[in-house]
Amino acid sequence: MKKLIVLSIIMAVMVLVAALAHAQAPAIDLKPTFISPTPGLYVNGWPSFTISYPKEWVEEPFIAPGCVFSAGAAWPDIPPGAHLPMLTTAVGPSPLPLEDWAKIMMPFYQQQGTDIKVLSDKPSQLKDGTPAREIRIEYVATGSKGMGAGKRNILHFVTKKDVTWVDVALSTAEEKVGEDLERIAHSLTFQPDREKPVQVPPDVRAFLDMYCTDIVSHDVKAIMEHYSDRFLHSGASKLVMEQALRHNPGSAIQRGVISYEPTVTVFEPRGDKAYIDGFWLSKAKGDARAVKTPMYYKQIINEHGQWKWFGNQK
Repeated sequence: MKKLIVLSIIMAVMVLVAALAHAQAPAIDLKPTFISPTPGLYVNGWPSFTISYPKEWVEEPFIAPGCVFSAGAAWPDIPPGAHLPMLTTAVGPSPLPLEDWAKIMMPFYQQQGTDIKVLSDKPSQLKDGTPAREIRIEYVATGSKGMGAGKRNILHFVTKKDVTWVDVALSTAEEKVGEDLERIAHSLTFQPDREKPVQVPPDVRAFLDMYCTDIVSHDVKAIMEHYSDRFLHSGASKLVMEQALRHNPGSAIQRGVISYEPTVTVFEPRGDKAYIDGFWLSKAKGDARAVKTPMYYKQIINEHGQWKWFGNQK
């Protein structure tokens, strides 16, 4: 009997200690990295996911379309964008299956270098069982666009949420991508509990609703009135965005959308600006499916009482 009592007391103490340790542990700030950086942890708004990487790595500037985050090992006397190894995360809509990812990437690599080889292309999965794809590519970078020249090995770890692709790429100058970089890729974790809709102020809601109305009208001039003249997104100006709207086959206009609705999952006002994230639910002419695509621009700005898109500039 005494042994049972002692054992019960020990177990109770262990439970109490564990509870106290949990209560005192610092909570992870899961606000998107854009508004609340946490060294070693990238947090995306929508789709909501996290990626863990070495805390000593530094965030890199990025200008590639669809890129949402980039970080690399810090080296002295090396210009930004050339730090290796490097993590690059891209998000973008595509109706194509994961098996087509290597073919989609070929035009990009043909612009970046020579001697391109697909070393492997195989199915994989996230920790929660979500289907993924692992593609390993080797090529010789030519050093264009500020990137260093030389042999590169890349691991692309790709998955999808609805029609939205999430591509986690790890680049190295070593002979192969090591296990340390593989762990970064496989740390990709979706956070579905952070994707619930949130309320926004009435004037912001009116801005979003009017923007959607103009998108469905296909009136490019009216649509561009919703962009600040100071708009800048991954290096692209308002004029560049207008040209993309008119000519890019993937734009809402070129797809012939007939409905366009916003769902906001993250909203945080900051003075005359506000961070905004979520997705658009749209239907295109001749397609019965309603698809979700990310809100890319991340910020709006209030100019003379009117909200406008401001882009991902900081």
